[in-house]
Amino acid sequence: MTEIAHGSVILYSYLWAREHKQGEESGRKTRPACVMIILRGHGGVETPLLFPITSRSPLSGRRAIAIPETEARRARLYTPAWVIVDEFNTDDLGTSFAVEDREPLGMFSRKFMARIAAGAAAAIRAGGAQAVPRR
Repeated sequence: MTEIAHGSVILYSYLWAREHKQGEESGRKTRPACVMIILRGHGGVETPLLFPITSRSPLSGRRAIAIPETEARRARLYTPAWVIVDEFNTDDLGTSFAVEDREPLGMFSRKFMARIAAGAAAAIRAGGAQAVPRR
């Protein structure tokens, strides 16, 4: 069994920010999500951010990164596909009921994860990123 780690692509019941604002507490469907582990605070507490992956072309105004075919193969995804970087869920992956399967579908490369991190950072700096806490 492979451990969920930075760069893992997992099946996750993603809760969109718009659904969260309407008072919903669980995602409507299971979808692939990219796991990014960031370190927070003085103790270096690991916090997983989960970015949704979609096969639908992103709506105008959304920040998304197209997944290259090589990365899609590594993660066992079909193309075309995009990682949405202007919103994410935070969750405790060890206890979360939203994790559909503890075995990752696959992994993105470090280089591609750096592109996702840069896109998310740009969205956060622009004030357009939305975090949805699931704990």
